[in-house]
Amino acid sequence: MKRELSVKFRIIEEYQKHKNLKIVAQNFNVHPSTIYRWLKKHKDNQCLFYHRPWNRLPQEIETKIMLLKENKPNLTLHQAKNLLKQEGITISIKGIYDVWNRYNLLRRLKKDPFSHFCEETLETKSSLDYVRYLLKNDKSPENLKRGAEILNRLPAYPIGNDDVILTIPEHLLSLRRRFDRLYIQFSKMPTPEFYKKINRLRCQMEKDGLLYSSIIAGLSEILALHWMRTPEKELRLNELLNKRKGRLRDPVLNFLLTFLAATAEIELVRIDRAKRLIHKTQRLLKNLHHAIFYESMGDVMSFLSDYSSSFNYHRKALETAEDEDERKRLLAKIGIDLALAGRYRKAGSYLKLAKINANEIYYESYCLARALSNFGLGRIEQCMDYLQKTLEKSEKEQLRNTIFTTICCNSALYMAMGEKEKAYELLNRYLKLIKKYRLNRETMIMENLLAPDSIDNHPIKLPTIYLLYLLKKAKNSLKVGDYLEAVRYAQKYGLTGYLHRCVFFLPELILHHLDKGRGVMLPKSLIQLPVFNKNFPFYELKFLGATIIYRNHSYLKIKINPQMNAFLINLGLNLREPGKSIPVEDTIKNFWQRSSDPLGRLYHLLVQTRDALKLPSHFLSIENIGNKKFLVNKGFYIWTDYNYFEIQLAQAKALERAGEWGFARKEYLRAFNLFRGEPFKKNFDDWSVNMRFKILSQLETEAINFAKSCLEHRNKTDARHILEKVLKVIPDSEEIRKLLDG
Repeated sequence: MKRELSVKFRIIEEYQKHKNLKIVAQNFNVHPSTIYRWLKKHKDNQCLFYHRPWNRLPQEIETKIMLLKENKPNLTLHQAKNLLKQEGITISIKGIYDVWNRYNLLRRLKKDPFSHFCEETLETKSSLDYVRYLLKNDKSPENLKRGAEILNRLPAYPIGNDDVILTIPEHLLSLRRRFDRLYIQFSKMPTPEFYKKINRLRCQMEKDGLLYSSIIAGLSEILALHWMRTPEKELRLNELLNKRKGRLRDPVLNFLLTFLAATAEIELVRIDRAKRLIHKTQRLLKNLHHAIFYESMGDVMSFLSDYSSSFNYHRKALETAEDEDERKRLLAKIGIDLALAGRYRKAGSYLKLAKINANEIYYESYCLARALSNFGLGRIEQCMDYLQKTLEKSEKEQLRNTIFTTICCNSALYMAMGEKEKAYELLNRYLKLIKKYRLNRETMIMENLLAPDSIDNHPIKLPTIYLLYLLKKAKNSLKVGDYLEAVRYAQKYGLTGYLHRCVFFLPELILHHLDKGRGVMLPKSLIQLPVFNKNFPFYELKFLGATIIYRNHSYLKIKINPQMNAFLINLGLNLREPGKSIPVEDTIKNFWQRSSDPLGRLYHLLVQTRDALKLPSHFLSIENIGNKKFLVNKGFYIWTDYNYFEIQLAQAKALERAGEWGFARKEYLRAFNLFRGEPFKKNFDDWSVNMRFKILSQLETEAINFAKSCLEHRNKTDARHILEKVLKVIPDSEEIRKLLDG
């Protein structure tokens, strides 16, 4: 087929060059009458390589049959046959069915049921190849118009051919093709812009009598409204589409409309209505055995905060998934389901199967699942690293989905270290943004976390909110039965991992039961965190300027020489939590390459450091692991202001990408204000020199980028303020001086 197409293309091109039919026929060994027929088709703007079957209905009859279904979506085959008979057109039910099916008016494409797309056929493939040929070297208005006419004649547009339809200007396309073109652009344009276009298109379809197509376009309009967080509008449009649909028995269409209505009701926190719609959706699902529908059902259950059911549906979708991309997306979702359910190691095994790399679109979900799993396993450093990666990969539309979870997880980490003020300050800062995004459920959760002593006597039965009510009730009563009720409720809805983070906002509840010697059904790794275990000290090391150390939030008044300073910062960056280790060999090479007794000097420095930190000797020791010696953290946590700087930057950049410059600006200023001076000022060992270069280079780059963003937003004051501040830390920065002088 490919060879035949290429030959025909070449023959037409040769004729256009030579304008001699006989010579071209001889060169290609094709009869002149055959070439003449091809040229006539080409001139009449017909598809060159597709021969309409002899027994297929004339085009005008097909169009009439198609419009019957378009004008009245709930029309049955028998009713259509009778209507056509009255007009003198005799046709079998199978004939009508074939026409409707060809125009994609009976079955939605399983891969993408929200669209008009169809599977590729000989007709569509031939037509698209011809349009590609027309526009390959000549995109003149005449050729674009010819290409549009060919696409407009297609019964339906085949999936996976975005390149062709995006080349044709929108105004040249029919309403059905305009929808196909616009649908492809959904994720490539701002949602409000997409909404305006799809709304106008749907209204025009209704005006022209294309009611069936208007319903399909309306599905995309509801999706846009969902992204814009306007559930009331969603439900009004959903009601209109159901009215247009009438009694149409289309399980896919009915499933999609019911599923979308359920998500809108959950958004409005009308849980009883949502559950009735979900029950209806589950009944419809019995006839739809395909991955996309199981996945949608899993999505609505996760929206309802029932992650136990969400996992079951996503797993069914995985079992029926057909391509690798679909499997990766589902594995990432399953990872989040399991992490929220507290099944951290199983979540890790699913995420490992996904093999999602940093350049793939599902990497953000992958990182979020990894962050939640590492939190539950007590791996605080890895949790923070993955939260940072989640924010770094978060784009404009995805930020609304991830910002709430990342901020709540970060604040839970602060609470776990006993930093209550930082946790509450972080929640309060982002509560304004969550309210701006009209995330009603998330707003309620954050307000509950910020008010641990207040209890709503009539709690909403949304599982995440109701679980918080049960935990607060258990905190007030301190009864074992009340706490176990909360635990069982969390297990029922797959919210055990969520409970593990919430209890850090109610530490008195857990501490009371631990003091009484009762089991709290929490992982041992979480019970060992400083807020519950005072034996494991928490250190805050500030070295972005003169070094300052806090132990359990109390200032340590100690004298630090340059060597100990470098050693402490090394601990803060590489031994942040129990179980972490660094090779002794690296430390010796850095400080005592020429010493006759480097190990003895390390032991001496270790004793000095432990004394300064008031740290038991067995909490920081040297151990033999294999054939090497390692410095091992056995029982303390240490965070640095550089860690805070990196997470603040990640938050600021994510907000800036999302177009939230007002919020981003404040986060940038908080990040830069962490620098009080030049780090490692009196340190000249190799590690310190390299680390100082890395940190100051990063500071310079970020300050310049911030200043440029400020200037784009006509904010010269903040740009100059930060550049002058950074210049004091890096006085030899030529780039910053140039910007200030300019």
